[in-house]
Amino acid sequence: MAHHHIATRAQALTLKLILQLGNKQIEARTGLKPRTVASIADKALERGFDPHRRLPVILDIHVCDGPRSGRPSKQLDR
Repeated sequence: MAHHHIATRAQALTLKLILQLGNKQIEARTGLKPRTVASIADKALERGFDPHRRLPVILDIHVCDGPRSGRPSKQLDR
């Protein structure tokens, strides 16, 4: 997934899961493609976001980048 600001991700999550707007409306407001929004929503739900709470709370952990897999990049000696 390309890097998107955490605020944009939170906005997309709110529009999708709380306000239940359609994909075209979300894309018009955030610039995020439907597949990206679905990925953000799925990850937020996996990380404990509950859109059915009386007052839903979006935490950084719900929308931040996850840990990267793979070998760390090689650091050059300076």
